[in-house]
Amino acid sequence: MIPEGMRDVLPTEAAELYAVEEALRARFVAYGYGEVRTPTLEFAETVERAGDSVLGAGFRLFDEHGRVLMLRTDMTVPIARVAGSRYRGKPLPLRFFYVSNSFRPLAPHCGQDGEFVQAGVELLGVDSPEADAEVITLLCDAMAVAGLTGYRVAIGTVAFHRALVASLNLPPADGESILAALAARDFPLLETIVAHSGVSEEAARALQEALELSGGATALSQARKLATSAAVESAVAHLARVHELIDDAGFAEAVTFDFGLFQDFTYYTGVIFEAYAPGVGFPLASGGRYDDLMAKFGWDIPAVGFAIGVDRLHVALAEEDVTLPCPPPALAFVGGFEEPERVAELRGAGVAVAALPAADAAAANGLPSPSLRRQGGAYVLRDADGGEVRGSWRDVLRGLGAS
Repeated sequence: MIPEGMRDVLPTEAAELYAVEEALRARFVAYGYGEVRTPTLEFAETVERAGDSVLGAGFRLFDEHGRVLMLRTDMTVPIARVAGSRYRGKPLPLRFFYVSNSFRPLAPHCGQDGEFVQAGVELLGVDSPEADAEVITLLCDAMAVAGLTGYRVAIGTVAFHRALVASLNLPPADGESILAALAARDFPLLETIVAHSGVSEEAARALQEALELSGGATALSQARKLATSAAVESAVAHLARVHELIDDAGFAEAVTFDFGLFQDFTYYTGVIFEAYAPGVGFPLASGGRYDDLMAKFGWDIPAVGFAIGVDRLHVALAEEDVTLPCPPPALAFVGGFEEPERVAELRGAGVAVAALPAADAAAANGLPSPSLRRQGGAYVLRDADGGEVRGSWRDVLRGLGAS
């Protein structure tokens, strides 16, 4: 028995997940990002500082001094803490990446386990379409390098939502209620709030049309036509520039617009995006711009980033029958326990060896390939295809390419 929402990962899957993680790490490094590892436990007040209910709903415990601790619920907040406490005043921008476990209560309706691995990046200190485009380009590039071909990335912007709602000239409470309904994806509630807020039928229809816009260049041009204020126009222009830069980087075909996109986290302030793939019912990755979060950790600088769900990416790769570069099986050496000097020689030559006790011929016949055993005065080497070579120890080394 293990706690609900947790799971065991067995060797074959673990090897595949490691291959995915290493592919992502290599791509993050190629863009100049450095890896950060933060404690699994944070003070609860650190996580709660973000002011986000999703992140605040974590597993809590107490230390010996009675202080409330929390298992980290994501990596964005810990990295914000690290940057605000260890890098303040350092030259900008800062580029960090992580491959880490996070913990939240089980949420089957969101496809979320209680423990999950995320790989992501944070770009701190630059507020521009160019920075947003770099992060989205890196997301596309990382998934492609991992071997995924059928992914798509939908991009939107919280700034568009906020500017659109602000243009309705509603009382602040009504405006925040509309934004909250959008965040919850509760469109019936949204319609009810709009209907009782005194918004004209024309303005309500324009709001609905704007939130339904999705697709390519046509969606962007339609969004421009629906712009009712300079702020809305600015949000659309920013998104257009981001898309132009992604196109220049060679990933435009994978990216679409979705003006109804809204993230679960409340700290996002600008461009937001999600990645999807056939056969996976939930986003593979999500991210966006969060320019107000760093100020809560003592350093008021802009930021943008994303997180990839490694387990979900692994599922998507399996759906596409992608073969992951896992290490070959170890050589099963019958009698290796009794010949440690031979085992050491093989391992020193780069051959993975699983030493086994000496066994009779019947047991040896049931061994997996590749395998090695003594038979009479000779060694018998069975290769991965089942073919056998009989000879001296030197013949074994030659057969393994270790001579």
